[in-house]
Amino acid sequence: MISTELLLYCIGAGAAYLFLISLLLEFLGKKLNVIRGFPAELIESTGGLWFLMNFTMELLLFVVIPSIAYGYFYVLLPLSGVRTGIAGALFSFTLGAVPALVGLLVRTRLPVLMFSYLLLGILLKLAGAMIIIGYLYQL
Repeated sequence: MISTELLLYCIGAGAAYLFLISLLLEFLGKKLNVIRGFPAELIESTGGLWFLMNFTMELLLFVVIPSIAYGYFYVLLPLSGVRTGIAGALFSFTLGAVPALVGLLVRTRLPVLMFSYLLLGILLKLAGAMIIIGYLYQL
C-alpha cells in the first residue's frame, strides 16, 4: 500500500528540485545559445507559459509517475534508497531517452550541441528526481 503522505513528500521535493534544475538549464541554454544552427521555422518561442507547460509535463513524467511506481515496487527491489534511484534513473535514461535522441541525431542534420544539451538535461532531471524519491522511501 502506498503511503499518501510519503507520496506527497516525494512529489513536493521532486517538484522543487525539478523547478530549480529547469531554471538553471534554461539559463544555461540561453547563455550557450544551444539553438544556433536550427532552422528559424522550427524554433518555438519560449516564455512563462511555455516554461509552465514544459514543467508540468516533466513533473508528471519525471516525478509523479516514478513516485507512484516506486511506492508500489520498492519492497520488491533488490537495492534500497539512493542506489535504487540511481539504478532506475540510469536504466530509464539508457533505454528511453538515449536511443530516441541518438536515432533522431543520425537521421537529421540538426546540431549536436542541442542533442548533448537535451541528453544532459534529461539525465540531471531524471537522476535527481529518482535519487530524491529513493532517499525519501529509505527514511
